[in-house]
Parts: sequence; C-alpha cells; structure tokens
Amino acid sequence: MDLGCCYHRLCGAKPARTGICVLLLAMMVILLSGRPLSAQDRITVSLYSEDSNVPYAFLDGDEPDGIYTRILKEAVARLPKYDLEIVNVPFRRGMDLLRNGTVMGFFPPYQRLERDWIERYSIPILRETVVAICSSDYANRRELNHFPADYAGARFANNAGYKLAGDAFFKMVDQGEIVLEEANTTASNLRFMMAGRVDCYVNERLAILDGMRELDVDRNITRLFDETAIIGQEYGFLAYGPDPENQWPWRNTFADALDTVLAKMRDSGVIDQLVSDYFA
Repeated sequence: MDLGCCYHRLCGAKPARTGICVLLLAMMVILLSGRPLSAQDRITVSLYSEDSNVPYAFLDGDEPDGIYTRILKEAVARLPKYDLEIVNVPFRRGMDLLRNGTVMGFFPPYQRLERDWIERYSIPILRETVVAICSSDYANRRELNHFPADYAGARFANNAGYKLAGDAFFKMVDQGEIVLEEANTTASNLRFMMAGRVDCYVNERLAILDGMRELDVDRNITRLFDETAIIGQEYGFLAYGPDPENQWPWRNTFADALDTVLAKMRDSGVIDQLVSDYFA
C-alpha cells in the first residue's frame, strides 16, 4: 500500500487520527520533494528561430544549428523542468508568428523601438560586432580612421540586401564615391576579396569567420586582410510576444529561470566556450 492510499484511509476516517496524519503528510512531502521529475511533469518549450542566419541560427540539413541555438540548448538542458523544441522558419515569418501570439518565443532578433508589441526579452545572449575588413594592401596605403568618410574611392563587397554598413555608407554609394558589388553569401564576397576584385567588405565579425571556415582559408591568406573599422554592435535576444489566450501561463517562470542560467553561463565563460567550440 502506498503512502497516498494509507493517508486517505487513515485521515479520511472520522474521527481522524491527527498525529498519524501529520506524520504521514510530512513523509509524503519529503518523499515527493526528492522524487525525480517524470516525463509527465516536464514542460516542452517550443521556441522558433531563423532558418538561414549563419552562423547564428539556421538549419543544417534537417537539424537546427547555430551559435544561439547551441547556447539555448545548453541553457535549457540546465533547467530540469523543461524540454526544448526548436522550429526554424524565415525571419519575417517568425516575427509575424510571434506578433500574432501563435508562438511563445523567437530568436535572435535585436531590440527595436518599433517592436513595442514584444512583451519581454531575455537578457542579452551574444554581442554581435559589425566590422569592415580590407585587404592589407589597401589598408596600408591609407589613413582609415573614420568610417565611411575615409573610404572614398574604395570598392566594397556586400551581402545582397544587407544594410549593416549604415546610411552614410549607402549615401556615398548612391553618390558614386564608393563602388559596391553584392553577392548573396559571405563566402562569395570573401572570394571577391581574395581575388582582388574588391578592396573591403562589411559584415558581422563572426559571420566573416564562419565564411572563412567554409572556404577553409588558411592563416597565410587571413594575414592579407585587416579589420579596419568597428561599425556597430548589437545584442541578440530571445523575444517573447503577446499571449492573448494565455497559452503559456508558465512563460514568465520559464523566462526568469532561463535568464538566471544564461547569466551564469555568461559569467562563467560557458557562452564564450560554446562560440569557440562552434569554430573549432
């Protein structure tokens, strides 16, 4: 006979045996508090993510991968009450689903004032740094102290549709002061640089490193490139949208727990190690 059955037989009777009931109740609390969570006790958290933001969040075949993906997988693995499911979708679709309350969370958007419908962000997960890299030959012949003013006359590569270089840069492009060549991928733009077709390239630092890894660029070739400017920095987050139908009543409890774990991972160097492991 288990304790629950025993408790109901003894304590459901009239008159109840108070001393025994108190003892049994105390034993039940002690035993249950030490009981491992079963599959039925655990909550599956479905988070949506970008499907083509290399190296941050993307699909590798059928498997979610990327730096943010690995960080969040590790973080949720440290939360014994939760299991993680990741669904990859295009960025705009993910943001639409989040705004409509169809999904609980989406990563890794930046914070923007116009996204005031986002109810909550995680703590900053990873700092992304947008840089300009140029051929050493080009950089050594110029004083490149101010971006983009000091780059007049340069030939730049750019990922098609990306505006990371900023409004002032694209104004110089429109005025013919900078020549712009665009390709769809980081690897293609790096090929332009290695072939001497362009002088410089703007992208996020880790994305450039990932492109070099994809091309298997050796150290002798990387020495031919110089990072000449830091253009900006952004943090990526896990964003939580509206929940008008209260589908996730445990959302804030999960978000608080996740933030605590992410902070510990950041402070202990685990996040830095995951980034290093990705590029290893």
